[in-house]
Amino acid sequence: MTSIRKWVILVSILILPFFLYYIWVYNVKEIFFTTLGYAGPPQISEDGDTIPYSIPEFINFVNQEGELVDNTFFNDRITVVNFFFTTCPSVCGPMNFQLKDQIYDRFKHLDDFRILSFTVDPEKDTLEALKQYYTDLGNKPRNPLIWNFVRGEKEETYALANAFLLSAMEDDLAPGGFLHSEMLVLVDWEGRIRSRVDEYGNIIGVYNSLELHEIKDMVDDIKVLKAELEKDRARKEYQAEKEEKARNRQ
Repeated sequence: MTSIRKWVILVSILILPFFLYYIWVYNVKEIFFTTLGYAGPPQISEDGDTIPYSIPEFINFVNQEGELVDNTFFNDRITVVNFFFTTCPSVCGPMNFQLKDQIYDRFKHLDDFRILSFTVDPEKDTLEALKQYYTDLGNKPRNPLIWNFVRGEKEETYALANAFLLSAMEDDLAPGGFLHSEMLVLVDWEGRIRSRVDEYGNIIGVYNSLELHEIKDMVDDIKVLKAELEKDRARKEYQAEKEEKARNRQ
């Protein structure tokens, strides 16, 4: 009996956590599921329904490999977004170091995770400069490209920063001649900004890249969003199977 009891305990230790995770993430019929909130001003659909804010369409941006980057980049993946420039003498270095050390290195193995870093100085930040910056951070060439350093026209870039609830502009008084936010934004697979809430129930919206505890919060929230993405996929598969069975019965 002692051996059987030990075997039962061992199996419970090995199997139970996976079983609970499976139920938590993949059970499409459950009621409770931990999710992140939606940041940004709510929008009104054509049917008059209130829907979460989503990033407006953007085009004419390319990454360090010359590949087009637009709204479809967000499809079926989780993305961290920030704004920087390669000759920045102040916050960009610490910001991107944290991104590399705490976020990129931790999630680069996921096929559905990306980082988008938009330069606010596209005149100096050529594709060659962006590619060199990527390498100087200690990154190696890889396919698919997880960390994308992106350039576009100045005015479009600054307008896009506002769309991400951030700021970017030229400023002669700012270090390096550009003023931009050191904040990071988390975007889901539908192009919507996601975030946890603070202790008062208010949506945070952005994460300070210079505060280690906020970087750790983002790490935790990426994990939550990953689980939510898997649940969303499972829900769609479940719905597709139901529809297929209904069609076969007709």
